[in-house]
Amino acid sequence: MQVWQKRGNATTILEAILARAEGSEEELLAPCPVPPEAIDGIPAAADLIVRCALQGDMPVVIVGDYDADGVTATAILVKLLHHFGVSPRAIIPRRFTNGYGITHSLVEGISHSLLITVDNGIAAVEPIQAAKAAGNVVLILDHHLPQAEIPPADVIVDPHLHPERNGYEHYCGAGLAYKLAEYLCREESSQEKKDLFFDLLVLACLGTLADVMPLTGDNRRLVMSGLAVINRDSWYHQLSPGLKSVLDLSPRPYTEDTIKFQTAPILNATGRLFDAGSASVLKALITTEPAAAAGYAAKMKAINQRRKDLVAQWLAAVEEAAAGQEEAPILLVRCQGIPEGIVGIVAGKLSEAHQRPAFVFSDIASAPGLLRGSGRTYGDFDLSPLIPVVTPFAESAGGHAGAAGITVSEGQYGPMGQAITQWAQDNRPPAADDTLYYDLDVTEADLPAVLSVLKAHAPYGPGAEKPVLALRGLRLQTRGGQCYRLMGKGHEHLKLFGQVSDAVGFDLTAAYLDLGCPGTVDLLGVVEENQFLGKTSLQFQFHAIRPCVETTQPLLPEEPLLAQV
Repeated sequence: MQVWQKRGNATTILEAILARAEGSEEELLAPCPVPPEAIDGIPAAADLIVRCALQGDMPVVIVGDYDADGVTATAILVKLLHHFGVSPRAIIPRRFTNGYGITHSLVEGISHSLLITVDNGIAAVEPIQAAKAAGNVVLILDHHLPQAEIPPADVIVDPHLHPERNGYEHYCGAGLAYKLAEYLCREESSQEKKDLFFDLLVLACLGTLADVMPLTGDNRRLVMSGLAVINRDSWYHQLSPGLKSVLDLSPRPYTEDTIKFQTAPILNATGRLFDAGSASVLKALITTEPAAAAGYAAKMKAINQRRKDLVAQWLAAVEEAAAGQEEAPILLVRCQGIPEGIVGIVAGKLSEAHQRPAFVFSDIASAPGLLRGSGRTYGDFDLSPLIPVVTPFAESAGGHAGAAGITVSEGQYGPMGQAITQWAQDNRPPAADDTLYYDLDVTEADLPAVLSVLKAHAPYGPGAEKPVLALRGLRLQTRGGQCYRLMGKGHEHLKLFGQVSDAVGFDLTAAYLDLGCPGTVDLLGVVEENQFLGKTSLQFQFHAIRPCVETTQPLLPEEPLLAQV
């Protein structure tokens, strides 16, 4: 049985919140805004746009990225330029055809224009050189780490280039686009500006949360402001039709978790399954036609459901292919036919299930003879030293500590796999720590007050993690002769009935049944509000369960009440 261990010495929920946060309570509640001019390059970028596009007649081309941050960042720039009467051409790379970042093919044919890259560009030295040679003026807005060689752009906005010159450096692409908009519109006070910035704030909020950026400083302010716009009716109704249609796919009130686990996957799903899918997402976000907006949103919702079904289907196939690797320090699986856009998701879920790094490879439909793979780490193990190991065998390889992407020919897959296995043996990831950590012991009666304090100090994420609670002695209540309910298509999810709060555990039905269905339990998880059919209720979402240490009295044997959700 896994050990549960308390970290720190918090005795109140506020102490637990502050122990998990990088700043003070004041910084959590009222983060200070950073003036846009305090971001290195923003004034120069604004001046470039004014000279080339607003005062001059140079065409504007924006090249974004296909993930949620790249699309929302592009939408911010498109809306900003439309506000000034400029109609830019927006390019979202095709995930499978173009791949990530600025490539020669993307800039080919663009000449004598203001070329703005957003959420990419800082590593695109040769493509930017080609763009400059074609007579373009180039502005880079990027938040990725600079490489040894810097592209020859006219202006670069990347807070990581000179961190000491920036009032804050942890923006995503959408955050940087928003700061540029703040600067360009700093002297304007029209109603049109107010309407514009409701949209821009929400887009920056979406991009920041989808890209899992630190929720500290100015990022925190942007997210709090964006959530305020979404959740206040009078402001929400001023949003553009496209943005509202996408937001309406999830129920309000919105929290950071709504965006991370519902909205962001919807924004990403279309680009994962279709080569040019993310370009359609951009159209959805910027359209001003209600009917078109509703159509886009309905398609995005259906595609996201298809994405979830495909992930479940292929995860089962990959689990079967991984059989026999129980002792392998790194899982290495090849499974033909997995859609390229979900390979990384499947690798991540495989890694979580087996608590070790995992690589999943599949064939590339558009390039016979090639395999494309994604790797995901587990815990704190760093995958980046593995990249030089596979490079001699691969067509391309890249990544960072947590993830890697590799393209390899079928002929080199075997030798590459042997090299990965040997490297893994020599650099064996540490055994997974089975200890489950939590921050505060609570009882069911404490939950309403705990939730109140948690809500007052939201949002939570990197830099302000939500405390994990140990809910002690939850005595299950009988409803209609039952104390629990099994949910999900395969009855894999579990709801336990409490007096003050029900508790929900995803994929934990088997664990509870294996325990013998105890009537009083201890749980590890977080308390939250559940929105269902217009009703709000208290809910404890748990990820670990065990019989209460004070009693292990099982429930009387009874047929579980089943519910399909």
